[in-house]
Amino acid sequence: MMERLFKVCAFLLTLFLIGTWAPLRLAHAQALFYKYVDKDGNVYFTDRLESIPEEYRNQIKVYKGEEKTKPAFSKEQEATEEQKRRLREAEEKKREEAEKALRAKEAREKKLKEQKEIQDRISDLQKQIWAKQEEKESLRTTWMVYDRIRLYQLNTGIAALVQEIQSLQQELVAKGNE
Repeated sequence: MMERLFKVCAFLLTLFLIGTWAPLRLAHAQALFYKYVDKDGNVYFTDRLESIPEEYRNQIKVYKGEEKTKPAFSKEQEATEEQKRRLREAEEKKREEAEKALRAKEAREKKLKEQKEIQDRISDLQKQIWAKQEEKESLRTTWMVYDRIRLYQLNTGIAALVQEIQSLQQELVAKGNE
């Protein structure tokens, strides 16, 4: 007996929920939106009643917007839509390839610029070496203390510049292999 009463109550509750849910569903399908005009004459549309300021709620106009279903296409229209989709995909692919080519070109130009900067630095260092070698040759004798000290300084400077050039050349080779 109790089980039967429980089943009847469950059935009635289900009917009640379906009866109250269906109109809500239909109200949702017919979306409401509101229109009001502010004191400056600006027209506003919203789908949220609570977003409308209190002073304008007395002039609200309510509109019902129906959800539109997508119309069925004929075979020709479907074929045209498919062609348009393929055309958009092809254009997108071309654009992506162009962007990829542009990035590759920019990377090559950057690499060439870096190599040029390294080569310019090597040229500057070589000029410094030549200047030190000329100064070294202009020293009067090697037996004077001043000349010996300066000769040592020049040789040390030349060695450091040569080492820096070798380091830059290795960097240049590494950039060339990238």
